[in-house]
Amino acid sequence: MKIKPATTRDFELVIKKVETRNATQHRHKYFELIYILEGYGQHVINNNQYDYRKGDLFLLNTNDVHAFKTSAPSQLCIIDFTGSFFAFIQSREKDNYQSAGFFEQMEYIFHNQYRLKGNIITKEKDKKWTESLIERLIQENEGTEYGKDDLCRNIVFLLFQVISRYLQGHSIFPTKTQRSQRVVREVINYIHQNIYNKENIRVENIARHFHKSKDHISLYFKKQTGITLKDYILSYKLELMKTRLLYSDLPVASIASELNFTDESHLNKFFKDKLGITASAYRKKNKEQ
Repeated sequence: MKIKPATTRDFELVIKKVETRNATQHRHKYFELIYILEGYGQHVINNNQYDYRKGDLFLLNTNDVHAFKTSAPSQLCIIDFTGSFFAFIQSREKDNYQSAGFFEQMEYIFHNQYRLKGNIITKEKDKKWTESLIERLIQENEGTEYGKDDLCRNIVFLLFQVISRYLQGHSIFPTKTQRSQRVVREVINYIHQNIYNKENIRVENIARHFHKSKDHISLYFKKQTGITLKDYILSYKLELMKTRLLYSDLPVASIASELNFTDESHLNKFFKDKLGITASAYRKKNKEQ
């Protein structure tokens, strides 16, 4: 049973009661952040079972199939990110710097969500803070005061700051030592956070940021991950392109401009080399499914 949905520009918030022990697994069209308000049981995600209880937080992407199997009647706070989230690109070039930063933070997490398994928040101090943020988010969505949408967006931004901190503690590539894990993680986080800035993600500028030579950081990254810095940057751009094509109506030319390709033709050539299909054909094929 769903209780009083409330919609902001970028997401819908729903309070939902779950009382079944044998729920059917399903997936959603967009991303979801799910906070456990009450109850306990098992959360089945892609056939993996995770125990859940009050205070747990889960992030699901569009490829995740999930269901809750309750051991006690449960209540969930669901933040369901709508399609409008992926249509923010034009504001990045305008004056709304704070809004653009909010979306970039969310996008960074969505594209690295696979590094988080089960409940995200494990530290007790973070659980208490998360609980207070969720409570305030619900109160604001139920109210009618002026500016509530902006306040709700800022609360979600704070939630994502906590998640981002947990993400940065998980390495993408297995490495031999804790130090090498930390260095690789820092380089990758830098790339993700600067992916729209053509100058910042040049290898020589990445090296300068980390006080290394271009050759040293290139060889070190390749040795630790098995992939060159340039190839990693391009692979991440490819994932961003796929998201834009599937979840927005942005023209391919706009996507090319945002990700610093020369033009639509250049992007299509890159896309076809990687996936054997043009960007427009990829969008049409996957939206018809």
